[in-house]
Amino acid sequence: MSVTMPDGPREVDLLPNERERQAYGQQNLQRALEGLNQDGLLVLKGVVDTTHIDQLRNVMSAETQTILHDSERADLFNQGVKPNILQAPPVARADCLFDDVFFNPFVVQVANAYLGTRPMTNFMTSNNALASTKGLRQPVHKDITFHHPTCPFYFIANIVLSDFSVENGATEFWLGSRAHTTSADQVPCTEETKVRKQVPGDPSCNVRPEVVERRRAVRGPVQARCEKGDIMIRDLRTWHAGMPNHSENDRLMVAVGYQAPWYPNHSQRLFLPLEHANFFMAHGGQPVEIRANFLGDDELKQLWRNYDFTFEPSVSVDRQKIARL
Repeated sequence: MSVTMPDGPREVDLLPNERERQAYGQQNLQRALEGLNQDGLLVLKGVVDTTHIDQLRNVMSAETQTILHDSERADLFNQGVKPNILQAPPVARADCLFDDVFFNPFVVQVANAYLGTRPMTNFMTSNNALASTKGLRQPVHKDITFHHPTCPFYFIANIVLSDFSVENGATEFWLGSRAHTTSADQVPCTEETKVRKQVPGDPSCNVRPEVVERRRAVRGPVQARCEKGDIMIRDLRTWHAGMPNHSENDRLMVAVGYQAPWYPNHSQRLFLPLEHANFFMAHGGQPVEIRANFLGDDELKQLWRNYDFTFEPSVSVDRQKIARL
């Protein structure tokens, strides 16, 4: 009798010689690419030093209450849902700058194979599912508010700062959704809901409810479990939703974005402290380009600009033509 295995993303386990070489062999690299191409989501197991994870979590947990109560972002929530906030990684602290977090060699290897040679890093943020926020979830969405390509052009590497489970709000993913999705799947924006340079009718982040239900009949969602030290890679087109955290501890992850070298977004940039420019410009010795503006000590308040990101092309697009694709 055949046994049906539970659905979930592909996992890539490091072999001892791969850890030593800081690079996957052919079989594991192929497994990673198959996972991204078929599911749009991938888990790289045990690729970050857990002492680095603990340091980041300790620092960022201490900052959370300040963000919620004493900052200009106190009432700004991710996708408008109260228990989920964007939180900046501590890029201004030398004791939190780790190559295996910000320039992980296994992530960069997969990025070069999936997106193209020498991809660009131009996005860093963090996501925090706040503790004891029962019952509140995000709508199913893509982090895209434009007519996007239907091929790989961007992915997000999520460095988890604790074990992720259903109990503490592991993100909901719709595996395989990126394979055929277009902007026609998304709810059109209105004059009241448009953002940046949008015009009414352009796509909002949220996926149309009827499209979600059609996909559910084919392959329903999963909440991806992973452990401290793992990294989840998500193709930007993959549908997902933040979920309620029923535990007593915040659920944190750091996000680093990688852009295909051919993709014509020339304006999205990081804002980073000039004091640590040598760390970021060395990019861990990895084949990746970093796009950033470096800020002097008197400009560090501008680090908030990392919250204002857009992945859309910098050049003009023919909206009508793209909408028909």
